[in-house]
Amino acid sequence: MQQCLIYNNSLRFFRATYGILALVAFLIQNHWLVLAISLLMAFGVFSIKFNIPYQFHALILRKLLKERSEPIQRESGELNFVSGMTGSLLFIGFLFLYFGKFVSFVWIYVLMITAFMLLGGFTDFCLATAMYIFFKKIFKSK
Repeated sequence: MQQCLIYNNSLRFFRATYGILALVAFLIQNHWLVLAISLLMAFGVFSIKFNIPYQFHALILRKLLKERSEPIQRESGELNFVSGMTGSLLFIGFLFLYFGKFVSFVWIYVLMITAFMLLGGFTDFCLATAMYIFFKKIFKSK
């Protein structure tokens, strides 16, 4: 699999940023913000260069905060999977909200996704990354 260099703090920053935005969307019950977050997450499927919060942290905040951390090797497939999975789950939630189906349930669903995004941002444990590793082991063994 193709490898890329990633700043871990920038990765945590982008997860936390999207998690906070999703929490705001839940608190103000704004389905358009859910759509915006899902689309921004989906841009990360194509390249980490399209991930706005990651690039903001990596290019600007790291210099302002004078972080000296070195980038680490990560599989680009892992990052693409995480962005695609989260973006698609949020987009499905948006569709249900937009069409008015199971609205109360879907807001709880969005809150659960938000909790997982914040977990990845603040504790560095990303459930989607764990799923990627799990699926990779399953399909690699077959």
